[in-house]
Amino acid sequence: MGGHLKDRRLRLAVSAAVLVSLNLNPVMAQSQGRDAVLNACSTQREGLIKLDREYDELKRSKTSAALGEGLKQGAAVLAKGVMSGGLGRRSGGFGGALGGLGGVMGAVGSMAAQQQAQQANTSSGAAPASVFGPDLLSSAMGLNVPGISGGGAMRGYAALAVLVAIVATAEAYAQLKEQEAGGDLRKASFNIDQDAAKQLTVARQIADDGQALVDCRTQQAADINTRLASASNDKDRRAVRRERTELMGALKKDVDLTGEVVDQHTTMAKTFTQGRAMTDGASEADVLGGQAPAYAAAPAVTRLSMPKAAAAPSEGDQAAAQAPAAPAPAMVAIRATVVRSAPVASAPSLMNMPLGREVKPTTAQADGGWWEIDVAGQPGYVRAADLGPPGSAPAPVQTAAKGKGARPAATAKAPPAPPVPAGPTNIRAYNQQVIAARDNGKGRLSSLMTDIQTSQRRESVLYAWMERLTRG
Repeated sequence: MGGHLKDRRLRLAVSAAVLVSLNLNPVMAQSQGRDAVLNACSTQREGLIKLDREYDELKRSKTSAALGEGLKQGAAVLAKGVMSGGLGRRSGGFGGALGGLGGVMGAVGSMAAQQQAQQANTSSGAAPASVFGPDLLSSAMGLNVPGISGGGAMRGYAALAVLVAIVATAEAYAQLKEQEAGGDLRKASFNIDQDAAKQLTVARQIADDGQALVDCRTQQAADINTRLASASNDKDRRAVRRERTELMGALKKDVDLTGEVVDQHTTMAKTFTQGRAMTDGASEADVLGGQAPAYAAAPAVTRLSMPKAAAAPSEGDQAAAQAPAAPAPAMVAIRATVVRSAPVASAPSLMNMPLGREVKPTTAQADGGWWEIDVAGQPGYVRAADLGPPGSAPAPVQTAAKGKGARPAATAKAPPAPPVPAGPTNIRAYNQQVIAARDNGKGRLSSLMTDIQTSQRRESVLYAWMERLTRG
C-alpha cells in the first residue's frame, strides 16, 4: 500500500513538472525571440541609449532639482505678489518686458533665486546672491552634459545653459546668458548662438544614429517579408509572423527611444531661438530667417525683449525708494548712433546722433542695454554701448585744407569697433538638424511600423476572403 502511494506521488510530480515545462518553454522561447529581434540592431541603438541615459541623469541631478524647486518657490512668491496687488507696474513690476503672462513667468526663476538667497543669508546679513550663483555654477561643472567639454567657469555656464534650456523657461535661459555676459546683450546674443553650435554636433549624431537604426530595421522587415513569401507550410508561416510581431514591439521601443532623445533637443531649439529673440529685441521669425521651427508649425512674429524681474520689496527696499534718486549721469556719443522709439534694435529711428554729441539720460542707469533720453518731449532710446562718460569720445578726424602746398592734417585713431554678434547661423543650422534628427529617426521608424501594420491588415483580409471561398 505504501509503495503504491509513493508511485502515485512520483507520477503526479513528474506530470506537474511536464506541465510547467510545457508552459514555461514557449514563454522563455518567446522572450528570447523578442530579445534577439531587439538586439539585432544593438550597435545602431547604442549611441541613442547612451544619450538617453545621460539626459535622464541630467534631469534627475541635484542641480536640476534645485532649479525646479526654485521655480516652485518663485511661483509662490508670484502668487503673494498678485494677492497684494504688487505686480504689473511698469517700473519694478514683472510684466514690463514681455507683457501679460509671458513677462510674469519670466520673473519666476529670478524671484525664486532671490528668495532662496535672502533666506540663506538672513542670519549672516550678507547681500543676496545673483540669479545663478556660484554654488549652482559649481554644481553644474560636475554634470555630464552631451556636447559640453573643458573646465572652469565657462564650462559651468555652458552646462547650466543646457540644463536651464531643458528644464526651465526661455526667460530664465535668457537671464542666465545676460548674467554670463556681464549684462552685455550683444555678447549674450553671440553666446546663445555658440550654445547652439555646441549642440549642433550632438544633433547631427542623433540624426545619423537614427538613420542607421531605420536602415537596420528596414532590412529586418524585408528579410521577414521574403521568408514569409517563401514559407511552404502553416507552421513556418506562423513562426515568421511571430517574428514580425516581435519586430513591431522592437520598433515601438525604437520610436520611444529616438523620440525621448530628440525631445530634449526640440526643447533646446525653442529655448535658443526665443532666448536669441529676447536679447536682440526680435521675433522667432527674425531669428530663424523664414525657417519652420522644430517645435511648432510656424515661428511667432511678435518681438520679444528681455524679462524684467524684481522680488517683493522689503523694508530696506521701501526705505531706498523713499531716498532721493541718484542723478542721471552726463553722457557723450562715442560713435555715431541712432536714437530709436523703443529699446529694441528694430524700432523706428527718431534721429541720428553724431559722434561727440553730449546727452543727458532721463534715468540713473541703463536698462537692458539701453539709455533713455528725451527727444522733443518723447522718450528715445540709445544703445548703452554707443554712449560713454564725457571725454571718452574719440577726437574728430581733421580734414586737410585745400590749396597749394597744403598738408593733410593728422587724424586721430578711432577706437576699434565692438565685436558685432554673428548672425543666428548656428541657431538656424541647429534648428534644421533637430528636424532632420526627428524625421530620420522617429519619423521613419513610425512610418515603417505603419507599413508593417498595413501589410498585416491586408494579409488578414486576404486570408479571411480565401477562407470564405473555401467554405463556400
